Amino acid sequence: MAQVNSPVMTTDEKSAAAALRVTIARIYRALRLSAASGITPSQVSVLFRVEQCEPVRMGILAHLEAITPATLSKVVDSLEALELVEREPDPLDGRVTLIRVSTTGHRLIEAQRAATTRALEEALGKMEDSHRELLLESLPALEGLAEILLTRDENL
Repeated sequence: MAQVNSPVMTTDEKSAAAALRVTIARIYRALRLSAASGITPSQVSVLFRVEQCEPVRMGILAHLEAITPATLSKVVDSLEALELVEREPDPLDGRVTLIRVSTTGHRLIEAQRAATTRALEEALGKMEDSHRELLLESLPALEGLAEILLTRDENL
């Protein structure tokens, strides 16, 4: 296993990392509030992950969400009770259950996406032109940061 060398961060870089964390958390919270759907952040995360991977086995879903199978089972049970997901037997192994997003779940996902996109469009429209341009120019760097964060466990 290759070891990743981490450069020593300066105090300024540590402060920037902390400021970025706070800013991302504030943006995330604002977007969650703009798309209030009546379901918890955990339910939203699982619902969107199911959509991304459907049909998906519970074990794989638990791994992808980095939660225990027992916790996932409770979240999926709650989503099923809300008629946002459906369970079906795996055609290759009838002992295994696959999870899919229901029609109601797809409608909720689309409503959430529309609400957060609308909130971002409105916010971008209110920004100073120079700040909006800087933000849009930084999208590739932010995407790179997201990729590093999402794959960091694979590199350990």
